Amino acid sequence: AAAGNFGSLLLPGGVVSAAAAAAARTPSPSRPESHASGGVSPPAGSSPTRSRASTAGSVPSTASGFSLLRSLQSAGQQLSALAHSLTAGSSAAPTAVIEAVNAANAGMPRSSSMLGLATGGAAVSAARAIPQPRSAREERGERAREGEGGAGPGPGSSALTFAKQFGPDGRHRRSLSATAGSLSALSGVGGGGSVAGSLLSRAMAPPPPLLSPATKLDAATEAARRDAWAVYGERWADKVARIRRESPHGRRKGWALRCVIVKTGDDCRQELLAVQLVRTFADIFSEAGLPLWVRTYDVLVTSSRTAFIEVVTDALSIHTVKARSPPTASFSDHFFAKWPRGSPECVAAQRAFTESLAAYSIICYLLQIKDRHNGNVLVDDAGRLVHIDFGFMLSNSPGGVNFEAAPFKLTRELLEVMDSNSEGRPSELFDYFKVLVIQGFLACRKHHDRLVTLVRVMGRSGLPCFKAGDRAVKALEKRFALQLTEVACVQHVLGLISDSLDAWRTRQYDYYQRLLNGIL
Repeated sequence: AAAGNFGSLLLPGGVVSAAAAAAARTPSPSRPESHASGGVSPPAGSSPTRSRASTAGSVPSTASGFSLLRSLQSAGQQLSALAHSLTAGSSAAPTAVIEAVNAANAGMPRSSSMLGLATGGAAVSAARAIPQPRSAREERGERAREGEGGAGPGPGSSALTFAKQFGPDGRHRRSLSATAGSLSALSGVGGGGSVAGSLLSRAMAPPPPLLSPATKLDAATEAARRDAWAVYGERWADKVARIRRESPHGRRKGWALRCVIVKTGDDCRQELLAVQLVRTFADIFSEAGLPLWVRTYDVLVTSSRTAFIEVVTDALSIHTVKARSPPTASFSDHFFAKWPRGSPECVAAQRAFTESLAAYSIICYLLQIKDRHNGNVLVDDAGRLVHIDFGFMLSNSPGGVNFEAAPFKLTRELLEVMDSNSEGRPSELFDYFKVLVIQGFLACRKHHDRLVTLVRVMGRSGLPCFKAGDRAVKALEKRFALQLTEVACVQHVLGLISDSLDAWRTRQYDYYQRLLNGIL
């Protein structure tokens, strides 16, 4: 969004409104409706629904305003086609794509935008003004920039030159990805699992890390491995290095890049409390010498309804991973395509997965964290799970109905990564999971006062998680099973694992989220 002038469309101040208003003043040619993914034409006489991606400015409810948004969606489709040609490794295919892009560009309102894809420093020229006559000097300068890789596929540029610049060598794919991401965000098309976002992230993805010399893969397995790694796109360290090179301030001492989410609408103080509790769990596991792993992140609360939340980098939700994988692929299919079975890398990834799953299983049970659909569970590029979004815990739950009654989430797709199944078939990793959960629970039980005190201090804060009042604190103390001996506590934990095995209510909640919100 920050690349080139296109970023101005996403800034506050109603720039989008101004563009749509300008489009309303200029008659645009009639064209068929766009049926791009996520592009829904509003019924006559109704106002458009304001999406989360377009909160920067309001778009007037005029026919021309909708025409502008449909044009943006059409441009996103053209970029998807371009990404297809890039991933296919063809140097001739982009020619037809560029012609289609130019055709879509020519049909847009003259005073609004776009699609001059500049390859030098800017990603997109967002305001395509009324064409002006150019001098011979400007023509010569444009031709010189075209020879240096600085020209885009404008109406007068060479499509073959553009195809060479954006071809399989991929010199300018990062700019292209920024363009498609901005287009998708502005037009309401895309997101984590969008076609354009998925294809372009694959085009930007670095090659997968090398396997051990003893691991030999056939061509099909190696291709599946490359595709699985490409799901994650550009790594955060590579992105930081790239932006630092491009930044005029990159050489300054103390230069740094931070990625945050600006969250609003929920009581973000509860998110901060949850993160503090998770950090306390991490300290307990570390002091006990257990290999249980959790990912902590920072939350800066700015008011009772707003906060800055640190982004978990190099991680995608299980929903996004499945959405970017082949349609019939499960999460375990992706996992073992990324780390082929039998390789040392697969063993390490399965172990990391098991250690993180065990840690978050203990936390989710003791804190009664709910709303554990696949959009709130991330997996990083080392195979470890990360839980996010703690809006429901202790005593509140989605809709006020405690539908997720299982102690924690342990569905079949998670069990399959540990070489088990929905019946809890014994395996070395599943047995390792049980041992870790037992040891972690006993360690937390020994230090229960550190966790209960932190919750009790906030008991009268009015946070949503304390809807039940003092009963929420008493229920937390009860879940530590302090009245049981250590031997009886082991049997109690094994019973919790048994109750969670591919639990019916957990599966039904995932099914509900898939039907209602499209979360895979």
